[in-house]
Amino acid sequence: MRKIFTLLTMCLLASSAWAVDIVFDATVDVGTGSATAGEFTIVKDGITVHVEQGVANGQHYRFYKNKKVTISSEIGAMTSIVFDCLGENDGQYGPAGFTSEPGEYSYSGKLGTWTNAGASQVVFTATNFQVRATKITVTVGGEIGLVAPNINPAGGEYHEGIEVSMSCPTPGADIHYTTDGSDPTTSSPKYTAPFQIPFEVGKEVTVKAISAKDGEVSLVKGVLYRFTEAPNFGWADMFNTADNANVTFTYPSIVLWQSGVNMYVKDDTGYGLVYQSTGQTYQIGDIIPAGFSGTKTTYNNHPELQSPKGFQAATQFVDLAPEIITPNQVDDAHWAHYVLLKNVTVAAEGNGGTFTDANGNSCTFFNNTFNVAPPTDGGVHDVYGIVAAYREVFQILPISYDEAPKREGPTDVASIEELYGLQQGKLGHFTTPLTAVYQSGPNLYVKDYMGSYSLVYGSLNETFENGDYILDAEASWTLYQNNKQMLPVPTTFVKFGHASPVEPEIMPIEEVMTDMVHWYLGFEDVNIVLPTGEETNIMMVDETGSMILFDKFNIMEEGATYDGKYYVEGFLTVYRNELEFYPILIKGGPEPIKGDVNGDGEVNIADVNCLIGIIQGDGKTYEGREYVNDDNEVNIADVNAVIEIILS
Repeated sequence: MRKIFTLLTMCLLASSAWAVDIVFDATVDVGTGSATAGEFTIVKDGITVHVEQGVANGQHYRFYKNKKVTISSEIGAMTSIVFDCLGENDGQYGPAGFTSEPGEYSYSGKLGTWTNAGASQVVFTATNFQVRATKITVTVGGEIGLVAPNINPAGGEYHEGIEVSMSCPTPGADIHYTTDGSDPTTSSPKYTAPFQIPFEVGKEVTVKAISAKDGEVSLVKGVLYRFTEAPNFGWADMFNTADNANVTFTYPSIVLWQSGVNMYVKDDTGYGLVYQSTGQTYQIGDIIPAGFSGTKTTYNNHPELQSPKGFQAATQFVDLAPEIITPNQVDDAHWAHYVLLKNVTVAAEGNGGTFTDANGNSCTFFNNTFNVAPPTDGGVHDVYGIVAAYREVFQILPISYDEAPKREGPTDVASIEELYGLQQGKLGHFTTPLTAVYQSGPNLYVKDYMGSYSLVYGSLNETFENGDYILDAEASWTLYQNNKQMLPVPTTFVKFGHASPVEPEIMPIEEVMTDMVHWYLGFEDVNIVLPTGEETNIMMVDETGSMILFDKFNIMEEGATYDGKYYVEGFLTVYRNELEFYPILIKGGPEPIKGDVNGDGEVNIADVNCLIGIIQGDGKTYEGREYVNDDNEVNIADVNAVIEIILS
């Protein structure tokens, strides 16, 4: 094998222009990796992949959150690295989990792609979340030499001030730069830290840089930054915007209809669809203030705004009148419009059917998006709805029959079950208090006076603790994975006093039922079984049964073994028709070794370093293991105790 590799290298270096792909297949190339989490290295054809912490189990590679993956080349400069991931974009285990240094990193679907003019080493960090990949393709395309610096961000048009950073793939190289457009020399300022370029309308700044090492100087790298006023952006502009681009809307939008994660809107430029929760509940005619943003995607050949941010409560509203059209006008020109079809017969079949007018013009409709059942009397009806596209077929999503949808005040409800009894999207006002149980980001679990639980999902103006009372809350409900959950009116979720914290309901796993979604539960004496082989789920097991344990709130330690029996506390959900449990507390396990402050199973100098760090004020805690001499204080006495254990 070494002779073949050497011959390959000699052939490549003998060519002035060449490129070769080295592919790491997770089912074959595992190196020193295993199904147990840890550090491992894979070497293939002159390329080394070193993983700080992860798994190579013969099925896929796992790269744990906040851990580094270093890829280096001995045969030439790397120009491209592509990860084929299990998830898509910023979904679970998708390529958006990575950031890279140096070079440019982007992602689309399941592919994460790094590119560079040429580097001998690149470091990826799973900054955002754990990444899992089935394949890594490294493209090598030139001799390793002194490479010009990377300058970030890329040149182009900017509407605010920017921070410029630089890096060089060649170890030990200095970077010299200019900001006046002149070519830099080794006498030019040396780059030591990122610097700011303030915003000024009409300003143009050219930044140029070189790498220098041992008397050698690289080619000049330059970028041009132009600073302009932010252009107006509206829904019509979405059609000409690249997928995965982040966009900010400068026009206010009028809500045509909102139900669940679907919201159709219009502004002065055109019509659009917001898909995913905005954290706000709107009614027909509400005006959403400008300034909200999100990611542009395409579905069924039409744009959508996903990952919405910055949606504010409606400041005012207008009375909306639908566009009156005929079934044959349910087409691309009316996509996302609020329309009225008059005097049509309804032929329902399954989840949809057809509308037909007196002239024989027909169009299809689909019930499930807004969950509005069609009339079954066989008569003639007026239909209010939204024009949508599905697989190149345009159809009506009905909002109401015969009567135009109206703006309504919230309906008084006394319990979560009464809210869930309202039509989806309809606003309810709680006449009894809700009690906060647990909050993490946009997730707030609550309990009502009847003992029912719910998940409130959306941005709130306050932070709640277990036992906080919430009076006069207003919310609608939506479905996620067929589970009902609340969409709040943020300004109505206000803290009014505090009572005793809600305690979890302790039970064996076998007693858990699918109708207990969002319940606050506790399980005693359970084993936590980490995945091996083809298995990808963490399991929680007691004497009566088992359940998937999903670390939604990131409380589990990556790489931990979880031996012994544990008490687990958290919330139940049903995901893809399977019970899952989201833990918020895990305690128990094997008794800690006295003096093993960092919990690695050994007592050594690393534990001394942990204690010294605490004494010096680094703010870290080690789940009580830092109190070695049992006086509930961390001081030099604990350090001496650890040293005595080591020496003994």
